[in-house]
Amino acid sequence: MLSIAVCEDEEHHKNLLVDLISHYQFINGYHLSAFQFGHELIAAMKKEKMFDAIFLDMRLENEDGIDIANEIRKTDERTHIIITTSLIEYAVLGYSVNASDFLLKPISQEKLYQILKKLEVDKIKSQSSYHEIEINKVKIVLRTDDILYFESLGRKIKIVTFDAEYEYYYNISVLEKELDAARFILCHRSYIVNLGNIKSIKKGSVILKTGLVIPISPKKNQKVYDEFTRYLTGDLQ
Repeated sequence: MLSIAVCEDEEHHKNLLVDLISHYQFINGYHLSAFQFGHELIAAMKKEKMFDAIFLDMRLENEDGIDIANEIRKTDERTHIIITTSLIEYAVLGYSVNASDFLLKPISQEKLYQILKKLEVDKIKSQSSYHEIEINKVKIVLRTDDILYFESLGRKIKIVTFDAEYEYYYNISVLEKELDAARFILCHRSYIVNLGNIKSIKKGSVILKTGLVIPISPKKNQKVYDEFTRYLTGDLQ
């Protein structure tokens, strides 16, 4: 799921941008937060609110968009900042804060959707290489190749890697939608396995490279076998 922030003090432009984004067909869904002022956005981020992308107006009331962007960059180098402006000169200034792109007003739906598509592709690529979790407000980044499986434990998820285990609060249905479908598969209502770390499959279970045995729901046996075969032949890579 893509987490997006819109920071725009002019109600008309803010509503237009929010409306256009809401009509885009996201692959894995999205969550959008709208702010009228830059200091509101900064305050939200200081409260551990993280965004994949921020659409930031360069001329906010009594605030300079570049100053806001610089403040964001003090603590977050990864979020994509997309500058929204009526003046092309501000778009050029955006490179000083490592802006990913810019939107000139009046906003073009075609240009906006191109940006959203690129953001989704980048998100999917990053998720396919690494998986990020948060435990007690501490972010932990795991290599996808190291993950063996995810297990649902009521309100928690357990991640098992080759050399460690982690537990954090999350929902397996949401997790399934966020993971790379070319790499992970829900083989049971409580288990998601990494196709890249499967050694073999037999009826009713998956045998991982470590020897661990994970159950497969009867209705999912054929699907798991087919997806594993496609993975081995490279059709999903």
